[in-house]
Amino acid sequence: MKRLKWLDEKKDEIIRLHREEGWTNQQLAKHFNTSTGSINTRLRKWKSNVSDCNRNNRIEMDKEEIRRLYWDEELHPSQIAEKFGCCKQTITNKMIGWGIPFRTKSQARKGKLNPIYDVGHTEEARVKMSQAFVNGRTMGYNTHWGNGLYYNSPNQGKVFMRSSWEVKTADYLTSLGLDWYYEYEWLYVDDKTNYLPDFYIPSLDIYIEVKGRLKDSDVYKLDNVRKTRTVLLWDGEELLKLGIINNSGSAEINRKYRGVKQDWSYTKYIKN
Repeated sequence: MKRLKWLDEKKDEIIRLHREEGWTNQQLAKHFNTSTGSINTRLRKWKSNVSDCNRNNRIEMDKEEIRRLYWDEELHPSQIAEKFGCCKQTITNKMIGWGIPFRTKSQARKGKLNPIYDVGHTEEARVKMSQAFVNGRTMGYNTHWGNGLYYNSPNQGKVFMRSSWEVKTADYLTSLGLDWYYEYEWLYVDDKTNYLPDFYIPSLDIYIEVKGRLKDSDVYKLDNVRKTRTVLLWDGEELLKLGIINNSGSAEINRKYRGVKQDWSYTKYIKN
């Protein structure tokens, strides 16, 4: 209470800075060495409070400039707000009002938009990790990545599979009478990278990679490994066509293959 009474002595100055010079409540709090709540309380009492976001709504902005900053320069709304000296919600509201689409989650994590872009391991560390992984995933505080399920495989005992799609693929291969191994061996990609496909079928000498979302690094690995080995990519669409799953995660693909099931023509891989 003593602090608030002290602020009363600065009433005229606070109101002038807030209403005429456009100082935000945060700026006032910092300048007068008090809390934002104290400033809010006094401004409301004096009937002089102007919401920061309401004030920001009056800032002149150009629709195409906001679109360019968001999509071309790939700035986050909070970064755009910083440029205009307003709050993030103001930018968000403007974009909604103007019909400027927002990035999807996958778009928001590509390239420079990824919060860990260019912040990861050094190139030397990447090489060491790749070489170490060839002998098994034993680095770090855990021995597996992501969420998954344990599966009693026919040849390797209990193995940890990293997704339900992999478990269903294992059941599918078994139903075909095929002998398979899970994460059988690392394949050479280049001098710095190795690649571990999900399944290997010895009788066909082929590998199967079960992948829900294909990143650029995955495409690179597949393209290079396929120069010497046969690696099949079973994504959501392929798994749906084969009847291994009933939901690919895409409504469009689900509608396209609803009620359609085809057999896998693996006989073409059998060597005489």
